[in-house]
Amino acid sequence: MREHVGVRIPQSLTNRFDPGGIAMRTIFLTSLFVALLVTVLPANASSPTITGEISGVEICPQFICDAAIFQGTCDCTVNNRHTIGFFWVSIQHDPLSEESAITGGKWTLTTLRGNFSGNVVDGTISSNGDNTFTVIATLRLRKGGKGNMIVSGVLDHTDFPPTFEGELVQP
Repeated sequence: MREHVGVRIPQSLTNRFDPGGIAMRTIFLTSLFVALLVTVLPANASSPTITGEISGVEICPQFICDAAIFQGTCDCTVNNRHTIGFFWVSIQHDPLSEESAITGGKWTLTTLRGNFSGNVVDGTISSNGDNTFTVIATLRLRKGGKGNMIVSGVLDHTDFPPTFEGELVQP
């Protein structure tokens, strides 16, 4: 008899269905990988779940304040419950070009369903060729919850002051 994970399996069965234990090890390793994958993937999304539309104005450019600073409003949901709120974000980024890296920052979101804040982890600012830029950034929730959110939208430099229209989504 062979013992596998505390279960005794008759030798006749293990030889017939699993010569050398290869299939058993493959099944075990595959199951372990799937279990780890299932537990890791949801940890990336924020808790509570925060999604919605955001609209803001740049109140200070990076060359003056050492970060591009925006404030605005959020028509969002927190854990699938509608709410409104206000946001503030400071973003450090490489000089604007065809594609610029977002290198850090901080953010806050104040809603009727709670107050949330965290760090801007990374992202990109890509030129659309018409004085507008597509922005995609990862926000890490540190206070009021945990996990990540993605902000994506358009930064418009065609008028003063520059504006941002976008959305918060779960990764």
